[in-house]
Amino acid sequence: MADCTAPDANRSELTTLFEGMVDELYQWRDKHPGASLDEIARQVGPRRRPLMGALIAQLACQHGNGTVVEGVNCPRCGQRMIYKGQSSIRQEHLEGEIDFERAYYHCPACKAGLFPP
Repeated sequence: MADCTAPDANRSELTTLFEGMVDELYQWRDKHPGASLDEIARQVGPRRRPLMGALIAQLACQHGNGTVVEGVNCPRCGQRMIYKGQSSIRQEHLEGEIDFERAYYHCPACKAGLFPP
């Protein structure tokens, strides 16, 4: 899970994930010397999803965790929202599952919730 407050740790985590994926794929390739390009691509595809999910989460966190000092107005009803702290979020994306913590706001008027960008 990306830590929006520790970009250097995130980068290190991403590098470790990538190196692990590469090592695993090289080991697989050693065991399958006759594999076709399509077979190789089928091995890479599912292994890259966690890596891409981690990268997207880190890029989403690059400019902070969504906490806004001046407050947030509800996009639905316009009332002032209440900051409820950090909350984990999992977003499914074509490139992978994205896990990160973001600021969460709740509107007492219309009961809407918001994870700011």
